[in-house]
Formats: sequence, structure tokens, C-alpha cells
Amino acid sequence: MEKDYHYIGKALSNDGVYGKVTGSAEYCSDMESVGMLHMKCKAGEVSHGMITRIDSEEAWKVPGVRAIYTWENTPNRYFDRGRVSLTEADNAPNQERLFDRHIRFYGERVAAVVAESVEDAEEACNKIKVEYEELPLAVSMEAAMQPDAPQLHTSGNVYETQTSYGDYGGVQSECKYQTRVHIGRMTHLSMETQCVRACYSKSERKLTVWTGTQTVYGARATIAEFLDMPFSKVRVIKPLMGGSFGCKQEMILEPLVSYVAKDLQADVKFVYTREEQIVNAMLKHSLDGQIESKVDREGTIQGISLDVCMDSGAYQTISPSYLRTIGGKLGKVYKMKNINYHGRAVCTTTPVNGSFRSWGSSEATMLVESHWNYVAKQLGMDPVEFRLKNHLQYGDREVLHGASVGEVRFEECLRQGSERFQWQERKAACAKKNQKKGRYRYGVGMALCSHTTSFYPYQTEVASAAARIQDDGSLVVHVPIHDHGCGTVMAMKKIAAEILQVKLDRITLNEADTENMPYDYGCYASRTVYTLGRAVKECCEKLLGKAKMVAAAQLGCADNTILYENGEFFSEPNLDRRLNLHEVWKYSVFTMGKDLYEMCTTNANGNPGTAGAHFTQVKVDTYTGAVEIEHCLSVHDVGRAINPDMCRGQIGSGIQQGIGMALREEIKIDPITGRALITNFKNYEVMNAADMPDYDSLLIEEEEETGPFGAKGIGEIVLAPIAPALVEAVNQALGTELTTLPLTPPVILEAIKEVE
Repeated sequence: MEKDYHYIGKALSNDGVYGKVTGSAEYCSDMESVGMLHMKCKAGEVSHGMITRIDSEEAWKVPGVRAIYTWENTPNRYFDRGRVSLTEADNAPNQERLFDRHIRFYGERVAAVVAESVEDAEEACNKIKVEYEELPLAVSMEAAMQPDAPQLHTSGNVYETQTSYGDYGGVQSECKYQTRVHIGRMTHLSMETQCVRACYSKSERKLTVWTGTQTVYGARATIAEFLDMPFSKVRVIKPLMGGSFGCKQEMILEPLVSYVAKDLQADVKFVYTREEQIVNAMLKHSLDGQIESKVDREGTIQGISLDVCMDSGAYQTISPSYLRTIGGKLGKVYKMKNINYHGRAVCTTTPVNGSFRSWGSSEATMLVESHWNYVAKQLGMDPVEFRLKNHLQYGDREVLHGASVGEVRFEECLRQGSERFQWQERKAACAKKNQKKGRYRYGVGMALCSHTTSFYPYQTEVASAAARIQDDGSLVVHVPIHDHGCGTVMAMKKIAAEILQVKLDRITLNEADTENMPYDYGCYASRTVYTLGRAVKECCEKLLGKAKMVAAAQLGCADNTILYENGEFFSEPNLDRRLNLHEVWKYSVFTMGKDLYEMCTTNANGNPGTAGAHFTQVKVDTYTGAVEIEHCLSVHDVGRAINPDMCRGQIGSGIQQGIGMALREEIKIDPITGRALITNFKNYEVMNAADMPDYDSLLIEEEEETGPFGAKGIGEIVLAPIAPALVEAVNQALGTELTTLPLTPPVILEAIKEVE
């Protein structure tokens, strides 16, 4: 029976929407203070070299300049921008300094100017003269892996990992299939660029940092240890964030701005331009993969083997972990008794690549799903039927980690999705149109995927929340949320409101702050609603339990007779005497001498899989190579949708980003110089709102037993199946076997020539 909630599942707008649409919301870059200083960086002008001389004489003549920093006057201390937890210190690559004499990619910062205005800082940067001794380049992964390649780090250029389960090599099979996949670099396209503000209080000897990070506690650990400060003297606050998609997971500016603020004992802010964001923040990894599988003649998967080579750029940062994660996600969708994975992350003399939305799921899905589409075609099987034959069932354990996939609903996504999309009918209609051999060719494609909802069993999963009833019966909830702009603050408010029956506008819920919030890992792995939502729900339930005990004392009745409805406490049979939260708080504090608050910590002992399927139909212009998406449907198993309108918004953003990955977006690197050829939006092909196709979405809402009100995550999985589904649709239309992203018009036209 469908449960009727007051707030859960209702279509309510995102938290803070008024401030955003009116322009009154304050982001980090909007912050100002009396005497605030501003930073800009000087970009290096070689792709690989050693600095031989820096001349800052003319820069110092610019009015307003307060300090200039280079490798010569900053600590010879290394940090890892990808470290997000105190426990990761021992395994972090630790390859970066604030400034380094050794320049490893074109545009790497070589100096910074701190001035009284942004304009003064920019002018001074332009006056700094730098001389280099140029060194040999290793632009491609192939070049960087050669024995005589220039070594960018003392640990070498290559990180290597191997994962296996079963005995793939020993599987005897008559049907063996091989494919190759290439994924190009992308930029994250968050509307807000990187921005950090740091203020050092001389009297308190304390540093406060505002940054749109995905982990305030990870940022504090990195900053405090780099500056050799007690954690109690470093406070990190997460302000309103204008998107991330992974680019704000890593500590790109935080150590630098924090060091400068402490050194100058000042309030300092650094905001990246879009050009700096593209080149100096980080990009999505480019990747080459070779996939081989063994399948019996009936289409049952016997095993899979992958070899992946991933371009880290100039520094490894999170690339080793990211590479391992791709391998670790191979067993989350299909029953496969034999898995072999070999991965290499290679440092090259190019801009740094790092965290991106779905953290390996979009890469793993593109690698595997494009392969299964090829296999189904070779076997003469329908792609949906192939997946129905092989997907994991409820309660199955994915082999690599042994964790249960929970009540994951692959079958529902496939069956309900193909029916709603009219898969068979559209496939037949496209085949009929293609018989005419006209200018346009038509095709349909689909893909299936999964993603995580917590860190379990990779590490202990912990989430905490605190809640307090205020004087007037309103509610304050402390939960370390890192909302990227996708509505997780509203989700937490809805959970609290459902339990305590407090109107949403009477709930205060601030975002993560190391000084005022319980500990949390941060916003990764689509864990926020599932893990933090559980903590909020349990905390509010316990708080309501305390309030009931107070109400019982106030009404002079037994605890177990107290009922709570529409924000009022009462007891049978005396239904007329009712108490609201304000009255209960007043009695608790002034009569019983007890404040009404609660704090609790929960541990997720599961990682129920989410399921997603994408179906799409395309029209390909064989004259121009342009691809038009005529229709698409994304189906997602979300458990219970806490905020369904925001879930659909997430799906739309995933479709937009996935189309860009499949058909348009790529940061090209000059193969000779190693320079990024695109540094702004002028030549970067993006799916604009006007280009977006009409899309359909379907939420499979069957409550997950272990989730808050049955909810699971959706933020990252929405991206994963889009690109492989689109690639398959193009291949079906043209009779090609393309697996190189993005499928730009020149790539498609070349493929058409080869087929003809």
C-alpha cells in the first residue's frame, strides 16, 4: 500500500531558491570584508622545464601589491590535493608544492601576487618575468611509459594496479569478444569556478577558511597539517556552492590561500577565472580501454578482462584511487564469476586530471556497456534480453567486495523502461526507415548501470546529526551537508519535518562547518541521502521520543499513551487537551530543567545498489555527421524519492552531461607542445539548454528497507548510462562499431566512409 507522507515525495522547491533566483544568495566569491586582499597567479609558459630565474622587480612597483610568492620563498613541503580524509595520509601521492621550480604542464602556477585589488594583482602578475630551462616532453601516455621517458616524479610516471576474481584465463569458451574504448578529456562546467577565502586572526592565532568543498573535514586535515597548526585552530566552512561535478572534491587552492592568509595575517580571497578553472583546476581523465569477454552461445557471461590506461596529467592526485575504483565497479551489475582487471595511471606533461561525477561509474559503464552491446549484436540477441539474462538479482553479492546489492531493481528498470520507451517498436521503425538508404539514418541504443549509496564495505560508514527544539517550537538541525546545489539540504529538511511535523520554513539547517557540526567524510559516493538522511531520521525520532516523555509528565499520563499528530501531543481518552512543541519545550526547560535536544551517530552496514537504464533514439545526418536525439528515457531505481522534482532535475543534468561526453565535449591537447587547445567556452562544444532534447524520466519507487523512508541515492548514477546508450544508437543507425568519445561530426563522417 502506498504510504501517505506530509513532506516525503511531495513536489517542493529547492532550499534557498529565492536567494538564487533573485541574485541575493551569497557565494564564496561574493564575500567581501574591510581590508580584504586578493590573489592572482602567474601561469608557467612551458609544458616541462626548470625555472632558472624569476624577476619580480617591476611587479613590486604596482601600487597595492602586498606580497609575491614563488618556489623560492614558500615551504619545501608536499601535499596531496586528492586527500579527503585524515586516514589517507599514508597512501597519498604527496607530489605537489605550493610552487615548484620543476614545471610539469603549461599553465602551472609559478608565482602569486597578493594585492589590495584584483586588478593590481593581475597587473603585477603580468610584470613578473620567468626564465626556464626546457626539458623533454611526454605528452602522450605511450610516450610517458617509455623506458627513456622524462620522469615527472621520483616515484616514476606510472601507477599500476591489478584486481582479479576467479580464473578468467582458465575459462574455456567458444565465444570470445574484444573491443576498444577511448574517452576524451572534459572540463566540469560547474557554473561557479574555484574560490577560496581564508582569514587569519592574529589575536586568536586561528585560521578560518570558506571554500565550496565537498569535505570540510578533509580540507581541515590537509590545511592544518600542511601549516603545522592544531586542528582546533583551523575552521573550515562550506558556503553556498554553484556546482562541482567533482572539481571541488580536491584541495586545489585551499593550501595556497590558507598559507598566504597565515603568512600575512590577513583576509585573502582567490577566485579562478574560467580559463584558470579549465587549465589549473583539473579535467576529467582521458582513458583507453581494451575489453575482452568470454560468453557461451546462449549469451551467458562467463568472464571479462579489462586493461585500462588512464592519463593522470602532471600529478597523480586521486588517479590511483580512481583507477582502482573503476576496477572495483566491474561486478556491480552482472553475474560474472571471472573478472580480470589491469589498470595504469600515467603522469604526462599535460594539465591535471581528477575527480569527476560518478567517480569511475561512467567510465566503467562506457567500457562494459559498449562491449555488451557489441556482444549482443554478434550473438544476434536483443540488448535488453542479453541484460535480462545476466543481471544481478535481489540480495546477490557482487563478487569483488562480497557486499550485497540489496533490493536493486535491474529487471524493473529494463522491463518498465523498454515498455515505456517502446523499445521493440522503435527499433523496428528505425530499421524500416534505414532500408530507404536516404540522407538520414536512425538507430536506438540502451545501457544499464549501477552506483553506490555508501562507503560500506570499503571503510566504516559513519554519519551523525544533532537536533534541538527551539523556544517557539521551531527546529534546528546540525548535519554536515555539502549541498552542490542539487537539493540535499531540502532533502534533510523534509526528513526532519516528516518526523517532527514542523513546517519546512521553521527548520534551520546550515551546511558543513568543522566548528559547529559533527564529523562527516563528505559528499561522495552518492551517500548523502542514504547515510546522513538515516542519521537525521533517527536523531529526530529520538528527539520526538524525549518530547513525548515531557508531554506525558505535563499531561500527567503514562509515556506509552502519548500520541503525536499535526504537531500536537495528546493522550487518550482526554483528546481535548493538546500541547504543541513550544509548550512542551517551555515545560521541559522551566519546570523539568532539561533542554530538548538529541544527537546520534549511525553506521550503514549495507551498500544497496541503485539501478539505472537509459534508452535513446537518434537521427544521424550522413552528409554532416550531426546527431539529433529524437527521444530518450532515463529509468532509475531510487528507493523512495524524497524530493521527486529534484530527482528529475538530476536526471536532466545527467542526460545533458552524458550527451556532452558522448557527442561534443573534449579538451584537446596539442600533441607537440602539450598545451590545452581550449581554455574557454568559445570553442568548447557544450549541450546548451536550447540544444537539449525532450527527455522522459521514470522513477522506480520501491522502498529500500535500510534507507531513510526507503530512499537511496541518485546524484551520480544519472550520468553513467547516457554515453554508451548514445554510442550504440549511432552504431545501430550507421552499421558502425564506434567506441571513441566524443563522436563528433568528423569522427562520424570518417566512420561512414569506412563502412561505405
